Amino acid sequence: MFCGDGLRQKDEETFLLEIPENRDYKILQLTDLHLGFGIFSHKKDKMALDAVTKIINRTSPDLIVFTGDTIFPFLPKVGTMNNKKQAERFIRFIDRFRIPYTLVFGNHDCEMGAKCGREQLADVFTKGKYCIFSKGRKDIFGVGNFFINLTDKQENVLMPLVMLDSNMYGDGWFFSGFDCIHDDQTEWCMNRLSKLKKINPDIKAMAFFHMPVREFKEAYEKMKLGDKSVIYEHGSIAEKDEYFGISYKKGDFFKKAVENGIIKWMFCGHDHLNTLSLTYKGIRLTYGMSIDCLGYNGISKSYIQRGGTLITRKIDGRVDIKMIPLTRTVSTRVRGESKNQQH
Repeated sequence: MFCGDGLRQKDEETFLLEIPENRDYKILQLTDLHLGFGIFSHKKDKMALDAVTKIINRTSPDLIVFTGDTIFPFLPKVGTMNNKKQAERFIRFIDRFRIPYTLVFGNHDCEMGAKCGREQLADVFTKGKYCIFSKGRKDIFGVGNFFINLTDKQENVLMPLVMLDSNMYGDGWFFSGFDCIHDDQTEWCMNRLSKLKKINPDIKAMAFFHMPVREFKEAYEKMKLGDKSVIYEHGSIAEKDEYFGISYKKGDFFKKAVENGIIKWMFCGHDHLNTLSLTYKGIRLTYGMSIDCLGYNGISKSYIQRGGTLITRKIDGRVDIKMIPLTRTVSTRVRGESKNQQH
């Protein structure tokens, strides 16, 4: 666990992280690394680790957030289901950068039959020298529901970062469909945010989780129909048939966040070829650029979606979100059209 200056764990669900007051604060979102560290994945693991290294060196972030599927204990593609060793190798790699990092679980970090479940895997990740992570409260669903509150020197909360477990699959494993953020997680989150709002009525928060909320697809479809209330920010939908890996369950997290009014940014991963960012009902929904060289068949030869997402909190509190592509070409396929934008 990270024990550097400026970090204090207040309780099992809250960290206080002091940030500089005289400069911008940079958060790098990386998602879906799908690291195998098995006998079948050496070449593609190296590609992924090289990509992570380039992006971190290019952005010099203050904090790194991994939004799920960091490791991939899938025997046919990797050659191992020992996610404990995978996590330990990942930690050794990322600790070398000496940058604080945090993470949420995806649906693949603990595949069926893998050595560790999420509780055990959480114990492994918390051993990272620069890792900020908590299992969170045991009385709500999921593992890894916690807050990292960015503060000033007096521990006044400037911006809460909400880390949420979007869980794995529904009533069984893979073929039962994707799960979502559960109602008790949502209630816990909104109650905590409301308490912070009583102290600071102008407070704004970010939420990080793995699988997109259903409203992301809803917003995209409205935008394609010309609804001007949906604001296109950047990126594209490049999954086949404009696919969104959303839950079959309704899930009220987005709806309750709109009502609560404090979360203004949501970041997810999961759909490796999607990089879209939209603003809908006052909340900016952003797919992080993925790293995956292994999970999808043939994805190692793809490149327009690979990279990171740089989130910069300005000194005055404004937030800038920018794609950091590994290459110079970024797809901007929206509204059924396809074109390339040079950066």
